[in-house]
Amino acid sequence: MADTRPRTKATRASTTRKKPHSIAEQALASLTSGVIAMDADGVVLYANNAATLFLGMRLPVGTRLSDLPAVSPLLEVVREIMDSRSPVSRREVHIVTLDGARKEIGLSASLLEGPSDFNGVILLFTDMTERRALERSAELNRQLAQIGELTAGVVHELRNPVSVVSGMSELLLRKLEAGDDRRDIADAIFQEARNLEESIAQFLGFARPFELELSYCTPDAIVRRATQLCQRQAEKKPARLEAIIEDDLPEMRADLSRAAQAIANLISNAIDAVNPDGWVQVSARRDDSSIVFEVMDNGPGIHLNPNEDLFSPFFTKKESGTGLGLSIVHRVITAHGGTVSYVNRPEGGACFTVRLPIEREALA
Repeated sequence: MADTRPRTKATRASTTRKKPHSIAEQALASLTSGVIAMDADGVVLYANNAATLFLGMRLPVGTRLSDLPAVSPLLEVVREIMDSRSPVSRREVHIVTLDGARKEIGLSASLLEGPSDFNGVILLFTDMTERRALERSAELNRQLAQIGELTAGVVHELRNPVSVVSGMSELLLRKLEAGDDRRDIADAIFQEARNLEESIAQFLGFARPFELELSYCTPDAIVRRATQLCQRQAEKKPARLEAIIEDDLPEMRADLSRAAQAIANLISNAIDAVNPDGWVQVSARRDDSSIVFEVMDNGPGIHLNPNEDLFSPFFTKKESGTGLGLSIVHRVITAHGGTVSYVNRPEGGACFTVRLPIEREALA
């Protein structure tokens, strides 16, 4: 039977809808750009959801921006406005979030209106990280094509004489007995020739157009081949090299040899970076329609200036590096339709992440 009792004031109040936010509040909350308003003392007056998402941290009202970690580049812009009393537009700053992710923020700032000479600042910003990464990727591919044309001919001419030097020095080593002083000289020639051959192979791999030989393979097979390629280097360091493979991973469509070589290049760099008795870990797991490979180490991490790009051709932090290894990794991974990125681990060391699609159509 229907309830015919009269409603009390409390009952009626419980059915009253909550008063909606103002149109301005709704507009700010729905923006995909981050908005932070602060008073003259740098105390947060308002921060929308996008600001929290971009900076990777909560921005409670009443908190001083200077008390929040990872926002020092924003504070520099705020101080500039305080000094100049004029707005700032189209500024790009780099921040590192609490989880170690590097982000590029496009920023504009204006003065908060009010009765005083300086009442505060309104920051409007957006996360430019993905856009800039796509732009750099396109520019990198353009550079690869140009440099490839320039180097292919020169490197091809160098390959033959270096191979002769390597072969002749190896022949001398076989003929010279142990203890012969000349053996050390021949061995030095042989090792340097081998180093040159490796550099030439990198240049040729960098310059020569290639097509992926796609087939179905397991992520486990990629990791096993990559670790085999680097096992001797790890033993020589020495460094502990271990692999962690998630159970029941599906087969994926990839070029097993090139994918394994790309992962091996990351492992090799990690082994070079760690101290003796350090460790390098390579793992594979599934994430939706992709297989994610991670190469982690406990080395010093990666420290770059704002305008430096680790994947640019000829950029290297190694004294004897060619600067082509990571460019080739980038080229192979993007040819698979995948991505490669890196962060510094909060505990120390670096983590490179390679994401490859499980299914990939053959390239035309």
